[in-house]
Amino acid sequence: MVMRKLKIGLLGCGTVGRGLVELVGRNQGLIQQRSGVELRITQILVRDLNKERPGVDRTLLTANPDKVLNNGCDMVVELVGGIQPAKSFIERSLAGGKHVVTANKALLALDGFRLMKAAEAQKVRLGFEGSVCGGIPIIRALRAGLVGNSIQKLSGILNGTCNYILTRMTEDRVDFEEALREAQAKGFAEADPTLDVDGHDAAQKLKILAELAFGAELGPDAVQVEGIRDIAADDVEAAREFGFVIKHVATAEFSDDSVSLNCGPVLLAQSHQLASIRDENNAVLVRGDAVGEMLFSGKGAGSLPSASAVLSDVVDIACHKGGFSVSSGGQVDAATRDCRSSFYLRFTVADPSAIGPITTILERNRIGVARAAALWARSDSGKHQVRLLTHSSSKHAVEASLRDVAAAGLEKGKSVFLRVAD
Repeated sequence: MVMRKLKIGLLGCGTVGRGLVELVGRNQGLIQQRSGVELRITQILVRDLNKERPGVDRTLLTANPDKVLNNGCDMVVELVGGIQPAKSFIERSLAGGKHVVTANKALLALDGFRLMKAAEAQKVRLGFEGSVCGGIPIIRALRAGLVGNSIQKLSGILNGTCNYILTRMTEDRVDFEEALREAQAKGFAEADPTLDVDGHDAAQKLKILAELAFGAELGPDAVQVEGIRDIAADDVEAAREFGFVIKHVATAEFSDDSVSLNCGPVLLAQSHQLASIRDENNAVLVRGDAVGEMLFSGKGAGSLPSASAVLSDVVDIACHKGGFSVSSGGQVDAATRDCRSSFYLRFTVADPSAIGPITTILERNRIGVARAAALWARSDSGKHQVRLLTHSSSKHAVEASLRDVAAAGLEKGKSVFLRVAD
């Protein structure tokens, strides 16, 4: 076997960057045996040259990006994150005829389609397997494995922080704040968890997957986003009693020349394939016209799972495998559809007898009630609850009912309503 050599310029040596250096060093022989490619990292861009980085050759470090981009490397791996200067680094590399691998989901969600087209125009490749779901090869599946399918729908648990918190709330019966503190203590959540728990991280990943699956650019506000801050332990318990589990799910569905993209907490039947995904794990369900439904699951984050995904792109590009072209089409409309489904509703009320007028309001809006319960407060707070599960109903009708309940002065706190997903 003739051994091909590939020189890599690495931008960034944080968690994933150090993981990549470790994997290249640890598995060099295995990579050569399986692919016939010898990888060599030629230069590494860092912010602080004095910072200790165990296992990283200090002679490769530089604080000057030009020494990485212009040192004769064949490929640039961008792991600095953020929008700038990462975007300019990638644009310069593509314009210079270099292949690029990135794990930058924020940049790809903002401008990924245009960067893919720029790589295509330069006849080089842009790999981004590490940007979505860590070590799960979902990008490669959409680009190559399912290339003969028309993708109809994809849905998934795309954020490990949300999934960890909801798992702990379900299994340990703790409240949101306690589950969040545990996630932070174990390194699954940042000190500022806003991007994760408010749903924006999952929304970025969904947009990347949807543009790839449907072969067209989506607008910046295409995804309807909700987080999990308002989910209480009472909601998790109610879902259990109704035969469901609460998960934060991102969904993209193509219909009538438009795509609907939603990202937020939903109720899943306990038999649903995504209901059993626990802790920090991720999973994606893809429905194609030829293969039907397929489930991809595994570790969604972390140094080595993400570095493994980056490395798979590096080797794949070196071996000239996989389809990296994108559709020549323009934008596709993102539709806000009035979906029909069952809904879970929880109202905080001053008096449990409010269940009567609340159900009357729902019926007036043509919403059938499948199950209803009025619960007395466990303390002297006076914050009693009314919980309901509806029959299949219009989302717009449910939203109108919530407005009517608020206008009638029946609430003593913020209401919660969650869709029951199919």
